[in-house]
Amino acid sequence: MARVKDLWHAEVPDPDAPGRRVKVKTKRHPDRGGSKTAKRWLAIWIGPDGAEVTKAFHAKENAKSYARKQEEDAERGEYIDPKAGREQFGALAKKWIRLRGLGGSSRVRYESVFRLHVEPTFGHRQVKSPRPSEILEWLRELEKTHGPATQALAFHIVQGTFDLAVADGRRKDNPARSPIIPRVVAEPKERAPWTTDRVLAVVDQHPAPYRAVPLVAAGCGLRQAEAFALAVDDFDFDAGRLRIERQLVRVGNRIVLKLPKGGKARTAPLSPGVARTVQAHKDTHPPVAVTLPWMNEDGRIAEDPVTVELLFVWRDQLLAPPLPEGVRTRADRGRQSSADGKNLQMSTYNGLVWKVALARAGVIPPPSKNARGALAYEQAREDGMHALRHWFSTTLGDAGVSLAGIMDFMGHSRKAAGLPVTLGVYSHVTEETYEAARTAVDRSLFRLRPVQDQQSTGTEAEQAVSQ
Repeated sequence: MARVKDLWHAEVPDPDAPGRRVKVKTKRHPDRGGSKTAKRWLAIWIGPDGAEVTKAFHAKENAKSYARKQEEDAERGEYIDPKAGREQFGALAKKWIRLRGLGGSSRVRYESVFRLHVEPTFGHRQVKSPRPSEILEWLRELEKTHGPATQALAFHIVQGTFDLAVADGRRKDNPARSPIIPRVVAEPKERAPWTTDRVLAVVDQHPAPYRAVPLVAAGCGLRQAEAFALAVDDFDFDAGRLRIERQLVRVGNRIVLKLPKGGKARTAPLSPGVARTVQAHKDTHPPVAVTLPWMNEDGRIAEDPVTVELLFVWRDQLLAPPLPEGVRTRADRGRQSSADGKNLQMSTYNGLVWKVALARAGVIPPPSKNARGALAYEQAREDGMHALRHWFSTTLGDAGVSLAGIMDFMGHSRKAAGLPVTLGVYSHVTEETYEAARTAVDRSLFRLRPVQDQQSTGTEAEQAVSQ
């Protein structure tokens, strides 16, 4: 039964009258050395486990109402131990990230956003203390300095951590789900898909050793990291299929191989034109065995490294024609043959090859000097290699390839919440689906273009078609 105890007084047997009890001042009373500001009234109630639980208050009425409410909550199954919310937010957030089961690169991203944008504000706080207004104020400050993607992930971490706190009985509500806080979502930016002419124009501006990279990426719907990790053994030229089993990424300060995004390998259609491109490339530029660490999906590095005969590596002909005389960029300073035979890296490839090709194809402006006098290309996020995946998806869709096939070829789950059961359960990918995709790619990407001598001077696509 809920009750209240006076900590400043206690009832003791009356020495002058046996059987009677009298009230005396305890050591906590100000007259006996106690603090005048100390909490006098102790709320006492029975918790769900049958044990007494207590909490001190200054006012008697506050203690009575609190004790009564705690017992009522226990009877309704809504009881939260007052001591449960004392755990620090930072420790619980790290637990939430760990329990997410994220892949290595995703986990690094979560941990980085937490460390930089969440921990400084909430890490040291007790889970029970943050209020909705504080979270909203933190969001408003984050909006001033960072984009929607960072805002959305930081808020996702905060919201998820409080969800875990509620689930574990550390607090009753999730302040990040208060109606005063607007929905924080990084809405995907609408982008116009590349035309086939633009794809081919960019391909044409690639140096010969790397010209097959965008062709294979576009023709098979690959992410950049997946294209950089391709091996000849991944190609089944007879069946017309490509097995996408790994990606090559930078995680922290090291380059590693790991499973593709989502932790699952997949199969994509391999059109005759793409197949001939790959065969012509490997004949001219033989694959190179490269040994790299393997990262497991829990973010740990496997004990044994993995050796892969990579199809695409740095070659002696590192770049396209040189930049204007006397102009050097930071990327240009890396131009050297010592990279010959080493694995491609996204940042270096984008700076030394991809953006150069974009500028020469007229997709982005030519480089210009920045404030420090160095030649630099403008940011080309919407025109990164990911644009080739958009081209692949759009080309297949326009050709009537089933949505189930496009999703499977691109590595998108058909089991996600909200998708119709027809797509997730009753739609199937058959050999006809693969053939329709192969035909769509070749009709668009490998149509004949007039050239003087395809065998010797044509692009990789033109040489492949001519064979």
